[in-house]
Order: sequence, then C-alpha cells, then structure tokens
Amino acid sequence: MRAEEPQSAKDAYQSYITTLETRLAAQNSAASGFLWLDQQTERRDAARNGSVPVQQIDAPQIPGGTIEHWIGGAFLPGATIAQVLKIDQDYTRYTTYYAPEIQQTRIISHDGNHFQVFYRLKKHKIVTVVLDTVHNIDFMSLGTDRYFIRSRSKQVREVRNPGEADEEVLPEGEGLGFLWAMNSYWRVQQRDGGVYIECEVITLARAIPFGMGALVRSTIQSFASESLVNTLKEKQRAVLALH
Repeated sequence: MRAEEPQSAKDAYQSYITTLETRLAAQNSAASGFLWLDQQTERRDAARNGSVPVQQIDAPQIPGGTIEHWIGGAFLPGATIAQVLKIDQDYTRYTTYYAPEIQQTRIISHDGNHFQVFYRLKKHKIVTVVLDTVHNIDFMSLGTDRYFIRSRSKQVREVRNPGEADEEVLPEGEGLGFLWAMNSYWRVQQRDGGVYIECEVITLARAIPFGMGALVRSTIQSFASESLVNTLKEKQRAVLALH
C-alpha cells in the first residue's frame, strides 16, 4: 500500500495553490467579503451560537494524487485580536493547545512576521500515521481589526516506528502517502463583541487505489477536515481560557 509522490501530482497541487493564493490576495484587499462566514447569514449565526461550520470545496482530480480543500470558521465571544495573535504565535505551547495531534514543535527560525516551524504530527484513522513537517508561516496585518496567516508546508516526511529504537524518518515523498503537502490560510477579524476566525486547508496525498477507497479516503480526509475542526475548536478553547 506504499506510494511515492509523482512529479505530476506535485505540479498540479502547486498550480492549484497558485490560483487559490491569487483569489485570497484579492479577497484580503477587497472592501467587503473578507470572511467566508459572512457569505451566508445562517452560517455566521451558527458560528455566533457556538457551532463550527465546515464545508468541503470541490478540488480537481489530478494525476497520481488527491487534493482535499476544506474551509471552516468559529466565533470567539469576548476575545480580542491581540489574544488570538498571542495564541497563534505561541508555538512552544502548541503541544498543549493542539494535543494529541501535534506531538512536538520547534521554531526553526523567526524574522519579524515570518516563522519557520517544525511539527511532529500524529493522526489515527484506521491506521496511525506520524509525520515530521516543516512550515513557512507569514503573518500579514490588514488593519487594526484583522490579519491573515499563510502557512505553506516546506517538507513532509513520514516517520516509521516513531519513538522506537529503530525509528526512521523516510525521505520526502516515500511511505504510505497519506500526506505529501499541506497549506493553510487563516483570516482573523475582531467585531461583534468578539473575534471571528476561519481557515482554509488544502492537502495533497496519494491517489486512491481501486478497492481501497474506504480505508485510504477516510485517512486522507482526516488530515484536512477533522484536523480543521479540531484546530478551530482547540484554538477557540485556548483563547477563551485567557479571559
């Protein structure tokens, strides 16, 4: 069931990301329409009432791989944008905020609003997958009431036998192929007596072999959809704990 990352999948993913980032740049600079939550009154009201709306966005089929694209949001009543930023940049405590999915974290470098961060991620969904990942993360202020975060994976490597004497970090693109790349894009806005947070996450993984759809797809989707919901809820909990 092992899979190596083909160049065709990598190129298709990068093309999709380039188009997406062009749309996001326009969205960030537009006079209105900053938040996905605002596109439907019912969606925004659900968030204000404590729900975490999530939606899958149609992504193209690509040769040799699978792209997953999900978006979700939440509302943090009584919070301030400064409190959210404090949690967002408190990388040394991510293993507390986002346990058990984030097992280890380390800031590799930090220059102004740019961070390069290492995570060890663990995902259990039928099978257990452990990954060592490196992300380039940029914080962009869009005014006193909002900011944007762009997180691009620089490296994703599967860990074989994690924590054991024979632990091995595989070369990029080798292993089971449940995650080859992951980008996330956060929008944060303070208004209505609190802070809205929302995130788009886009992942690249192996193609789904014939006859193995239930096993492979559920694991691939868990890196996008389940991780998104969990991260939104856990960030909400961490920020509100500052009150």
